[in-house]
Amino acid sequence: YRTKPLSNVGAVVDGVDLNRPLPDELVSKIVQDTFEHSLLLFKGQGVVSGDRQCEISRWFGEIESNPFAKHPRSPNTDVFRVSNVREEGCTGVGRTGWHIDGSFMDCPYQVSCYHMHAVPERGATT
Repeated sequence: YRTKPLSNVGAVVDGVDLNRPLPDELVSKIVQDTFEHSLLLFKGQGVVSGDRQCEISRWFGEIESNPFAKHPRSPNTDVFRVSNVREEGCTGVGRTGWHIDGSFMDCPYQVSCYHMHAVPERGATT
């Protein structure tokens, strides 16, 4: 397990396969490094199942589900599937103005976990 700082914020993580169970000590280190770097980027993970995404998310605490944003391609009700293609996920999602998923709430999220399957090279927004 290695981290390489990206810049003032964030680090790339090498030497971890998120599709496999991890020892508790490593999970604790990942959580600690998330708060130290504010962002951890795990490249080359392949497809991470919705169930595994939820397991990873629970390393940081209870999951906040969005009951209004379900999609047929996401069988796990705790996974909010977003896409710019209607058949692949919920489209037109977002708020106008400043937001970081939940920061506008009275009790904002402590952590957001994303699994990016495909990302445009330019012109992308979250």
